[in-house]
Amino acid sequence: MNGKERKTSPTTIILIVGFALVLVLIIFALFSSSPSTFYSSKNALTVKLWRNTSLKSNSYFDLNFTIINSYDFPLENVKVWLEGGKLFTIALNPLSNITTLRSYSYISSKANVTYFIGALKVEKIESEMKDVPIIMKVLFEPKISKNFTINVVNNNSLQLYGGIANIGIKEVKKISASPLSLSFSSDPKNFIFEEGKRNFAPLKILIENSGGGKCIDEIRMRLHSSSNLACVYNNSKLIAPFETFLLPTNKIEIPCNFTLSYLRGKDFDSIASEIQLSCSYLEEKTFKFDITP
Repeated sequence: MNGKERKTSPTTIILIVGFALVLVLIIFALFSSSPSTFYSSKNALTVKLWRNTSLKSNSYFDLNFTIINSYDFPLENVKVWLEGGKLFTIALNPLSNITTLRSYSYISSKANVTYFIGALKVEKIESEMKDVPIIMKVLFEPKISKNFTINVVNNNSLQLYGGIANIGIKEVKKISASPLSLSFSSDPKNFIFEEGKRNFAPLKILIENSGGGKCIDEIRMRLHSSSNLACVYNNSKLIAPFETFLLPTNKIEIPCNFTLSYLRGKDFDSIASEIQLSCSYLEEKTFKFDITP
């Protein structure tokens, strides 16, 4: 302008180049650090893989995972390992619970741990392959506990205790995220004792596999309550308090009866009770990789 040409100073050029480099590094960091996250269901562990899933034939790579305990209770005796086909090896051996096992004694609810495996090798291939899986297996022991009360009343005193709304099985706290769900099936009307008409209150304990995996052995169940509570499982009568082992199916129903006749000389009773469940629970997470020659 006005016959004069503006010249860009060296300092300005350096600033522009520096800003561009910083911008490139930020974009690269954002994309390179974005995890490949696996969600199997609402009730499941969350696992994040901190790397892209593209691999080169005849090369080495590392896997860095974050395992998050998404459940509402701590996990104990946690074991993690990888399994895969013959395209992946570590120290010339296949991926297995021998070559990649890591153990964690305790993971609090909503806490996370790092699972890192280095120096894995992609075997040499001659053509591109897509969606080649590496399976992460997580074995842990959930300790699930549910507190509840059994409120029973003599029919002659029902209104003195607020009516039927306060009678029956009352759960102290509901568990929203658990691999094994625990609930009850009952009618509060049955917990009202009437002389000559009703001596027992029938109920069912319902246990369901609601998580992203399965129990690989028997479910250990402990029930603490009054000896008036009796249940039947596998043709055996169980009187509280008791401990038993359940076959791990998707849904278990345990019929029980609560004896009411002791209320002949009593207006009302509230029995503090607890059920504890545990098993060896296995979850699997599959990550798929693309391999180029």
